Amino acid sequence: MEIKDKVLEIVAEVCETEASNIKEETSIGDFAGWDSMGHLTILSNVEEAFDINFEPEEMMDIEDVADIVKAVEEKVG
Repeated sequence: MEIKDKVLEIVAEVCETEASNIKEETSIGDFAGWDSMGHLTILSNVEEAFDINFEPEEMMDIEDVADIVKAVEEKVG
């Protein structure tokens, strides 16, 4: 499974929607489940799925799905 597909799956799960509803430009506030707590849940689930860790500064810079994918690619690449 590609990084982007896995990230979309995680975001969809936290937001309680279908992965097909999630786009790269989907960001905090676009779904009821993606608020500040949802953001932390998404990033925590991404860290676990890819066996990586984000620094607090990185977490603050991540605003949308594309940012998450890019951050993961930088960590695992």
